[in-house]
Amino acid sequence: MTRVAAFAAVVVATSGLGAAPSPSLVEVSRSRYLMGTVCEATLLVEEPDRHRAAAAIEAAMDEIARLESILSDWRADSELSRLNRAPAGEPFACSSDLFDFLRAGAALSRETSGAFDLTVGPLVRLYDLRGSGRWPTAEELEGAMQTVGSGRLSLDPEHRRATPGRPGMTLDPGGLGKGYALDAAAGVLRARGFPVALLDFGGQALALDPPPGEPGWSVALSHPRRRDEAALSLVLARASLATSGNVEHGLVVDGRPLGHLLDPLSGRPAPFRGSASIVAPTGARADAYSTALFVMGPERGLAWAAGRQGLIPIFLEEDSKGALIVRSGAGLDQLRAGAVRREPRPAGGF
Repeated sequence: MTRVAAFAAVVVATSGLGAAPSPSLVEVSRSRYLMGTVCEATLLVEEPDRHRAAAAIEAAMDEIARLESILSDWRADSELSRLNRAPAGEPFACSSDLFDFLRAGAALSRETSGAFDLTVGPLVRLYDLRGSGRWPTAEELEGAMQTVGSGRLSLDPEHRRATPGRPGMTLDPGGLGKGYALDAAAGVLRARGFPVALLDFGGQALALDPPPGEPGWSVALSHPRRRDEAALSLVLARASLATSGNVEHGLVVDGRPLGHLLDPLSGRPAPFRGSASIVAPTGARADAYSTALFVMGPERGLAWAAGRQGLIPIFLEEDSKGALIVRSGAGLDQLRAGAVRREPRPAGGF
């Protein structure tokens, strides 16, 4: 998956329980390097199920690896890369996995009024965000914007085809791929009978059912400027927490900061300098919405999320004196936990 279209979530999952688990339950954890970062799964199971649980985690991670082979834009042989090379105006026959991903991306773009958009690939190239960075001319930006916009990718559900509408149109899966894969991995764990689990994918957390007798899994949201420092402690159950920000991948070009999160509507880097997080019912929605919130900024983002069921936005930023400012929608207090009982781990990149 791309490492530049969306900032890796700076959520740091503690993979620990708020209280000691039942003596009959044990934690089973496994990790694997996938999509450019580390994915870790922790299951709470009965002792006799330890080996089955380990096998279930491996199957879940195999599913992420399978999706990576389809959705990566770093691998030239992936199906998405082949779609990105397809001529404009010619229908591209998609697998069910790719088409479902594209359809999800289009729906999320509509929901966010274009603040999230898979078609930002030309802008990523224009700003050289995978290299040393550059500032394009106004003419270059105007030209690239002719290829950006989810409405320019035609989707045909009946025949499962995608048709790029403009030459040079390319899709960047980075703002959705990790969350989408998390949902698929969770589906594997549930299908194998292990619903009490926490997944931490490079910092984006997806909590399945809570441990018995507990309200949820303890996770820590890191400081927007110091990723090793926990800023908030939360309890998460049957939901995902994702974050977007510019600390990890920001560049400085010609003396000006060049953030890697781009506004698909203006073509310019989003100006917000803090972090935007969201709790959402699924990994895919959390991944895309956190990107959209960062692009929107606190005022517009909080207004957009207000009244949308199951969403809790969290904006963190420093004031002029370095003090942390927390701005959130309704529901954050219900997620606040006690002090984190373990040192948080740095989140990985995406």
